[in-house]
Amino acid sequence: MKSGQRAALAAAPAATTGAHVAPLAMPRGESALAIAVVTASLLVTEIMLSAIFNVTLGAINTVVAISCALLGLATSGILVYVAPALRGGSLTRQRFYGALALFIVATIVAVVAIMNVPLNHGDLSYAPGMRVAALKLLTYILALVPFIVGGICVNLLLFHASEHVSELYFCDLAGAGVGCLFATVLLGPLGAPGAILASTVPAAALVVWYALTNAGARGLLLAPAALAAVGLLGATTALLQIKRFNTLGQVSQPRYAAFNAGAEALEFQRWAVDAWTIVRSEAVPQQWQDFKGWGLSPHYQGPIPTLKLINYNLRFSTYVTQFNGDFGPIGDWLDSDLISMHFLLGRHYDTVLNIGSGGGREVLNALHHGARDVTAVDISEVTTNDLMKGRLRAFSGDLYFDPRVHAFADEGRSFVERSDRTYDLIDFTIVGGTNQEKLDVMRIDDLFTLEALRSYLSHVDGDGVFSYVMYNTGSGLVDQMRKAAVPVPPYIPAVKTVAGLRMVFEEMEPGVRFADHVLVAGLHGVIDPNYDLVHVIASRSPFTAAERAAFRDACSRLGFVCFYPSDAGENLYSEVIEAPDLAQLNASLPFSVLPTTDDKPFHYAFRWQSLGAAVIALIANPLISTGVAFTLLGTLLCFLPLLGRSDVASGPGFAPMAVYFAAIGAGYMLIEIVVLLRLQLYLGKPVYALSVALFAFLLSSGIGSWVTRRWDDRSAPRIIALIMPAIGVVAVLFAIAWRMVSTSTLHLPTFERAALAVAVIFPLAFLMGMPFPLGVRILRRQRPDAIPWVWAINGCFSVVGIFSSRIAGLFWGFDRVLGAGVVLYLICCLCVALYARARRPPVAAVA
Repeated sequence: MKSGQRAALAAAPAATTGAHVAPLAMPRGESALAIAVVTASLLVTEIMLSAIFNVTLGAINTVVAISCALLGLATSGILVYVAPALRGGSLTRQRFYGALALFIVATIVAVVAIMNVPLNHGDLSYAPGMRVAALKLLTYILALVPFIVGGICVNLLLFHASEHVSELYFCDLAGAGVGCLFATVLLGPLGAPGAILASTVPAAALVVWYALTNAGARGLLLAPAALAAVGLLGATTALLQIKRFNTLGQVSQPRYAAFNAGAEALEFQRWAVDAWTIVRSEAVPQQWQDFKGWGLSPHYQGPIPTLKLINYNLRFSTYVTQFNGDFGPIGDWLDSDLISMHFLLGRHYDTVLNIGSGGGREVLNALHHGARDVTAVDISEVTTNDLMKGRLRAFSGDLYFDPRVHAFADEGRSFVERSDRTYDLIDFTIVGGTNQEKLDVMRIDDLFTLEALRSYLSHVDGDGVFSYVMYNTGSGLVDQMRKAAVPVPPYIPAVKTVAGLRMVFEEMEPGVRFADHVLVAGLHGVIDPNYDLVHVIASRSPFTAAERAAFRDACSRLGFVCFYPSDAGENLYSEVIEAPDLAQLNASLPFSVLPTTDDKPFHYAFRWQSLGAAVIALIANPLISTGVAFTLLGTLLCFLPLLGRSDVASGPGFAPMAVYFAAIGAGYMLIEIVVLLRLQLYLGKPVYALSVALFAFLLSSGIGSWVTRRWDDRSAPRIIALIMPAIGVVAVLFAIAWRMVSTSTLHLPTFERAALAVAVIFPLAFLMGMPFPLGVRILRRQRPDAIPWVWAINGCFSVVGIFSSRIAGLFWGFDRVLGAGVVLYLICCLCVALYARARRPPVAAVA
């Protein structure tokens, strides 16, 4: 999941209490189990909502789902604080199980309603308006509901058992960790909506047990009955299915259409951590109508083979070619596509590594041109194993069972870096970039960073080729952006990759003339009129005159743009390739053309030039504008208790403690996101980062909370003063040592790498689990009533941490994000000192 981000519940504070609060009328073991059951369900719901939102609402909505979870939990704290009726009196078992039954019903209503909101991400892009905006807002509000009600359940338990906050907070985090594992197990067989319902089954079992053993509680059985009924309907009807689809018209002239489709719309569907993967039936329009290939020559007039498109999250696609083993009918079609240019130079590639193999288009091309050994790697296990090796095996001509082909479901860069092989050709075709969002919860563009390019070229044979195809802001539009007074940064991954290749070539062979080693072709207006499809071909050995002539001839014959060597004058690609000083060229531009790095893995060419330009660029980014909206909403929520009550923040020292809980909320997120992003590449598949790394982070933090039960309340400030610097030291050691550790152990088997990742996570997450319960220990002695409020503050500032991590990563890099998290933890020491000073009784004056 949040391939670099923590579960919402990990930030959710544990409300507690002190004197004047009625004791909990439930056994400790029962309370602990109830908390774990609820938080596990909420974590599953959060992950599944991120999967659903990525289908129905489009990219960037993973972090929105996480923010909805955190804001819902924060709202529960505010409600408990401002409504004494929710926390007043004794928390009887009858009262709690009534809340638990309401949680089950709230989850059912939310998931059913969300799956039936008539909204598709295409509506947001192509038909925006008040109705669409209202439906989107409704979806977000519905997503809050389970977290508000579930948060109230957890909040009440912790509020009435503050003396056991360390143990109960452990159960909170451990339950969330178990939810990570449940999510990966439930998603495939049940789908995202079904997994949400299934996650409430343990809660329903508790309700059934209580109702059957207490005659006066039989009415609570309606909630489990409703769960069973909706689960049955979901399995036998379209109640929980995606119903609104979208399509685009001609590849060269996109036209939008959205439509509602029933069960007949799909030939195949499967939910997985990487994406909702579907094959549409012939009864509904395909995503790209009249699709002929990603970059097919406008001059090609020959036959088009039968194609089946595989869609991911209703946005991205790969396609499978009908093949019977005979290349005769499809050879010209294969060779007339921009993505085949490296095969038209006259070189032979014996061993080929194709990353992002998908439906096998590039695998076919390699075999067509005589490759004897093709390694095909794709992140989607559904595409590789369920479709290419399963349902579409015969349609594809047993392509992935050809003895020359070795197909793997894996993350491309991780696969390369774990390999000890070299290849004649390493081929990336439209992999990564803007479609990274489909791969993981918080995926960043780390496939073509400077460090990644070094790795790829080290796995290319001495005379081998690195081939890269990607969409890029159109060259004409880029020229306009260069001249704009306040330029909006273009999306130019191909330009940045060319710059990165140049830097790597010059590192590998000082004094090399990079221009002799690179060719660049393009096709205007593919998919979108504002974008080019660009093919970059880089050779370890210089291209010969004959190869350059063949390249120019192919571009002319097929109608492609020859960006380099250019036939139409200077362009940005030729400038990057031929500039005497790349850094000087970059300084002369209003945006950056330098390659991304693992520390700053974002391909948008953003550069901080002025505050005005920065604001315009950030507002134009939907992730940032959404983050600002959620941040403002969270901040307003934190101050809600102040309305109409002038005494709520009274009492010495409350303000420093409010800052304390805000700092650990944001700080935890900043550090955890960086750690999990670093571990994604190391572990390989996104599912491992979710099930192993995030689970380990949550469980380790829970153990840290458990350990704090050994210390009494009076020692909490002193312990905090020791823990916060320790967190900083361990975080800095991680930043310094991790690259060396990961590089030296990347060759290990998956299980051993997972075990090492857990070992690396444990000390840091263990310490990070202590500040919250210790802060509660301090606050409960004088302001037990305010603890639900700091629950909300902590949760809201966790939202701030999510979005600020992305902004800070864009501006300054993730190493500095980690440093900012450390600073926030150190600030907590000052907050506790200020609180202690404010609570210290005044010294009597001496006459």
